[in-house]
Amino acid sequence: MVNYNEWMSQLNGDVNVGHLSIPGTHNSAASHTAMPSVKCQDKSITEQLNNGVRFFDIRLGKFFFKDKDTDGDGHDDYNSNDLQVIHGKFPVKMPFPLEFSKVLEEFYSFLDENPKESCIVSLKQEGSNSWDNDNDEFGNFIWNNYISKNEDKWYLNNQLPNLNDCRGKIILFRRFGIKDENKANNYGIEASYWSYNTTDEDRGSFRVQDFCEINDRAAIDQKADHVKQFMTTATEYNGTQSSNPKLFLNFCSGANFFDHQCWPEEIANRIETCGIQDNVKRGCGIVIVDYAGKNDWSIVKRMVDSNF
Repeated sequence: MVNYNEWMSQLNGDVNVGHLSIPGTHNSAASHTAMPSVKCQDKSITEQLNNGVRFFDIRLGKFFFKDKDTDGDGHDDYNSNDLQVIHGKFPVKMPFPLEFSKVLEEFYSFLDENPKESCIVSLKQEGSNSWDNDNDEFGNFIWNNYISKNEDKWYLNNQLPNLNDCRGKIILFRRFGIKDENKANNYGIEASYWSYNTTDEDRGSFRVQDFCEINDRAAIDQKADHVKQFMTTATEYNGTQSSNPKLFLNFCSGANFFDHQCWPEEIANRIETCGIQDNVKRGCGIVIVDYAGKNDWSIVKRMVDSNF
């Protein structure tokens, strides 16, 4: 029987993460009270980890009201060396922001308790465009305020690891650019760019399906077809190219802000009934879902089970 909170510990350490089927979540920390088009998850990061999710999509931005005293104690509430988790230009938690430092504490606590596990964390800059990224301001902020303080908790090589190389660590999937090449070579898996609305794009160490323009309900079925085809492509590639695995990032998410039938939960409901679980096989990539806890984590558990 698979123990979902420690399923990686039950696998041979020589297995490359690119050869696994890995359940993931989109806007992973967006499980709090928020605008209905912003909320993407029904369970917390810790609950996701304990139920087998191992890929996490985190979007970060500056505090909207950095110097605000919300509790009336006469002190600013938000640490200037912290960021908030956002979705696009909106906070994932209302009325008070969700600090990234608190999200990281969930990952660190889980890995301390489950030292043979690992997880992939995608970090992306969103919200304010006021960063000076010609001088790597965002990348330096992440490094100086988070990673350098717990560097032993991170796998920062730019190559896909075997499990033995990353147990007890967060694998950084870096969705922001670094102009300093010396730093970039040891700053996680580089994933700063892929084409908007792509159905299949090869970026070297990873390939991605991120068709997200869901203009009406009919487009959800089209989205499901892209998801299923990409799972098949991943299985075929990682089965025949075992010496050179890739991460296949397969987003099940999409949205149309102006149509409530195309908000995240509605799309998640429809995706689940479109038969994507029939395409789950070992090596089918990272399948990234909204509302991961739906129906007792059915998609997540199916993904994990396929590794055995």
